[in-house]
Amino acid sequence: MTRDVKTEKEDQDVLIACRIMYENNIGCIIIVSQSDNNNTKPVGIITERDIVRMLGSLKPLRLLQTRLRDIMSKPLVNVSINSSVRDAIQTMQQKNIRRLVVSDGDEMVGIITDKDIFRTLMNNQDLIPILLDDKLLVEHKTVYDQFSQYWFSDILRRS
Repeated sequence: MTRDVKTEKEDQDVLIACRIMYENNIGCIIIVSQSDNNNTKPVGIITERDIVRMLGSLKPLRLLQTRLRDIMSKPLVNVSINSSVRDAIQTMQQKNIRRLVVSDGDEMVGIITDKDIFRTLMNNQDLIPILLDDKLLVEHKTVYDQFSQYWFSDILRRS
C-alpha cells in the first residue's frame, strides 16, 4: 500500500484534483470532508477515469469548475490494515474497482491499488499460488505452470 495518500477537500474544484494527480503522477485522490474541529474524514474518491467520463458529458470549462463533492465516487470502499492481499483482490473484483482505502479503525492509513498488487506479484511470484483458490489451482495447474513459466521466464526477461 501507499501511505502518502493525496487528499483534497470536497469543496475544491476539479482543476485542483487534476493538478494534484499531474504533479504527483497518480491516478486518483481521496476526497475529505472537514469537521468543525478541523479533523478530516475520507468521504469519496476522484479518479482519472471519473474526470474523463465527466469531460465527455459536460462542457470542459464547466467541468473544471465543478466541485469535487458533486462528482466524487462514494461511498469509499475500505479494507482493514489487517486484511490480506487476497481479501483486497477479492474486494476489488467484487466491487469492480481498482483502488481501496486502507483503514486502521476509523483512520485512513493508506491506499492500495491494482498496480500495487501486480507489482508485488511480479517481484515475488511465490505469492501467486497462495492468492489463488486451492480448487482453482488444482483444476488449472497445468495452465498456471505454463503461464508462470512463460510470464516470469520470458516476458520479465525482456522488460
